[in-house]
Amino acid sequence: MNNPKFMLSEEREDKLARIPTEIPILPLRNIVAYPYSMLPLAVGIARSIKLIEDIYEGNRIIGLVTMKDPAIEEPSPGQVYEIGTVAKIHKVIRNSNDNLQVFVEGLERFKVDQWLHEEPYLKARISLLPDLVEEGIELDALHRSLRTLAQEVVALLPNMPEEASTFLNLVVDPVYLLYLVAANARMDLKDGQALLETDDLKEKFRALISHLSREREVLTMGKKIQTDAKEEIDKVQREYYLREQLKAIQKELGESDETQSVVVEYTEKLEKAQLTEEAIKEAQRELKRLKNMAPQAAEYSVI
Repeated sequence: MNNPKFMLSEEREDKLARIPTEIPILPLRNIVAYPYSMLPLAVGIARSIKLIEDIYEGNRIIGLVTMKDPAIEEPSPGQVYEIGTVAKIHKVIRNSNDNLQVFVEGLERFKVDQWLHEEPYLKARISLLPDLVEEGIELDALHRSLRTLAQEVVALLPNMPEEASTFLNLVVDPVYLLYLVAANARMDLKDGQALLETDDLKEKFRALISHLSREREVLTMGKKIQTDAKEEIDKVQREYYLREQLKAIQKELGESDETQSVVVEYTEKLEKAQLTEEAIKEAQRELKRLKNMAPQAAEYSVI
């Protein structure tokens, strides 16, 4: 068995080497940021706008952490998770209402070692947390299973381009695949944060595979329900169309009035008769046959 190690490309190593140990921290509401992910952020809180404006003129490196309570406007250190994702700001757009649209690239996990200050915005001393990767057959199997599951889920999602499934086949880095899928999986905040905080990559894969398996079952069942409902609607519409056609044909043949009067007559008789449940059910079945039968038919008089 290979020893656990950190799996980094030269380009990625170079990016991580440029990350300072002290960075400003941007709290996120209702979202977990992951490494490798390109993420659009809407920034409207005054403290956060100040952070983005200050750092954009420098190295553009920030720490993204998820808020424990999204209702708090300006959380203090104890109100955010202390494991997050270091990110680099790529683009900032100022909207007409002075809010910012910020596009960031997730670089690496980090943990807060010490909070430095809260004003004018949060700042902390951090340590990077590269994922622990143990290469081998098990990781290869988990990698393949996650990719297959993700493709199945993509196929079940409406309006999803085929290119999304094709792109998954091109991802050979297991860490990249995991975070790519995690960033697009519909996970609640606690599960998403738990995934980010897990150090062992294989444990991450197992957790995400479990989540996607359930998501696949939910989507499959939802699709079946929609298909069944559509088939039932189509059946009702088809029967209505056929009945209308039959009425038109009977009218052309002069049969509709005669049949209708007989049906009305026997409907009234059935309502007055004190029949057993089985007998009334059988009588109504025969009456329904009579309703859709021409008077010239051999069975008409028998019924």
